[in-house]
Amino acid sequence: MHSLIVAEDEELFRKELCGAQEWEEWGFVLAGSAADGVEALELLRSRRPDALITDIRMPGLDGLGILEALRAEFSEEERPLVLIVSGHSEFEYARRAVRLGAFDFLLKPLDDTELEMTMRRMSAALAARTRHRAVAGASGAALAFFSEFAPESPREPADAYVERAVAEIRDRYVTELSVEAAAASLGISGGHLARLFKARTGRTFSEYLALYRMKRAAELLRDPTIRIGAVADLVGYSDQRHFSTLFRRLVGLTPTDFREGRFGHPQS
Repeated sequence: MHSLIVAEDEELFRKELCGAQEWEEWGFVLAGSAADGVEALELLRSRRPDALITDIRMPGLDGLGILEALRAEFSEEERPLVLIVSGHSEFEYARRAVRLGAFDFLLKPLDDTELEMTMRRMSAALAARTRHRAVAGASGAALAFFSEFAPESPREPADAYVERAVAEIRDRYVTELSVEAAAASLGISGGHLARLFKARTGRTFSEYLALYRMKRAAELLRDPTIRIGAVADLVGYSDQRHFSTLFRRLVGLTPTDFREGRFGHPQS
């Protein structure tokens, strides 16, 4: 459910809005009401609702003033969606509100069907925003477990080998890359590179390779047009089931849950 605040200085109309509408059916729960713009802004600051229905003309602070305050004080992602309610004589005023970022405006007296359609659109817009936040949040959480090797000063001779091995991973992660293959390109033995890599990064070569692949997979999963099976292929896994199992173990989410923004607990 999305939280909603109603701001209206006409008491009868405010009570009608608060008590007579099928808010829950439309995806909302009433989180408060205000009799003027100043009170409405205080509620917006303290309760951080998802949506606001407000009359455009109110004592103390009008609808345009509320919109301007929201733009100044709230980030775009935190800002509630605002539905402006106005009289016919305020039509141009309401259009200005939409240009300031209002979701929509409705003219009084409200038509029940029009209000329902608008609220359902608003609910869908809020749901889409929530999914976007979830995917972005999950992406950030998933990528937080991975950090590329960056040796601290003073550098040691081993750092050059490890840096070149990491470059091999970045360039060849789609292939069946092994520590022996990477070592051969560096002119040293696989055992020697394995020891250096573990000592300098804290991870084995294969662990680092898997983590890098998962980082790339997380980036690809942000694109809903790429099938999960294709994502597996693009990061070096011919077996989608194996890829999904490994992704879940390392990231804390299945690839599907990650794409849909269902939070998990990334593993280190």
